Parts: sequence; structure tokens; C-alpha cells
Amino acid sequence: MISLTTHLSFPRPGGISRNRLTTGVLAAGAVLASLLVSPAALADKAEDAIQYRQAVFQTLAWQFSPMGAMVKGKQDYDVEEFRTRAERLALLAQMPWEGFIAGSYDGDTDALSKIESDRAGFDKRAEALMTQSRALADAAVSQDLDALRSQFVETAKTCKGCHQQYRAD
Repeated sequence: MISLTTHLSFPRPGGISRNRLTTGVLAAGAVLASLLVSPAALADKAEDAIQYRQAVFQTLAWQFSPMGAMVKGKQDYDVEEFRTRAERLALLAQMPWEGFIAGSYDGDTDALSKIESDRAGFDKRAEALMTQSRALADAAVSQDLDALRSQFVETAKTCKGCHQQYRAD
């Protein structure tokens, strides 16, 4: 492997190792490159973020809906299916938040720009969904549908509360 510093001729300040200097040069280059990103690339990134988070939320709904049907008695309660879907939900609940980036509240999205101005509140709601989803997955270890029903309702309320604050109808 060829070292970057092997081909660069500049003095190293005392006490700085070659590896540390190389890391600094690479970091500075990355910062410079990020400043040169075109507005079109930023727009593409926003569109990608919107598509990403929508896909995760659609996948969340795919897992959530059958559990809701079981809880409401519209579908037979299947312990294993409920447990599997609850575990998937807990994992998926951690994912969409990275897709809420600056500039991604225009276009084909129901997410409100309020998310940017109230990021702390939004992050608190995201954390609540992760916590409630994990609690649902933990409760699914039990075979008690009544206990699951209660935790399912709490998880659903968490979703609804966030939608009321940060999603356009």
C-alpha cells in the first residue's frame, strides 16, 4: 500500500506522528469535498432521505398491522408470529430517524418542517417509539394476549402522538 505522506513533501510539526498527520490531511480533504457538493446533490440526498424513511415506515406498518388484527380479535392470535413481528418492529423502530435530515421536508413527504425547529421534541418522540417497541417485543415473550394488548395500545399511542405533532394529514 502506498502511503499518502510518502508522496507529500511538507514539514511535520514536532510531536505529530506520520499517521496522525495523514489522518488530518484526509479529514481536511473530506471537509473541503463536502463544501463543494452541489445543490443538486443536496436535493438528491433529501429525496433519498425521504424515500428511505418512507420505506422504513411502510415496513413498520407491515409488521404492526397483523399484530393489531390479532389484538383486536380480527385474526387468530399466533404466539410465534406476534413475537417475530414485535421483534422486527423493535429493530425497525430504530431506523427511520437518520432519514430526517435538513432540507427533506419539501417534496413528496408528509413530514412537517416543524421537525427541524423542534428537533429535541421530535427526538424525544422517536426515543419513546423505540422504548415502547422494545417493551412490546419483551412482552411478546409471554403468551398472555391481554398483557400484549395493553403494551400494543401504548406503542400505537406513541406512533399516533408523533403523527399528530410532526406529520401532515
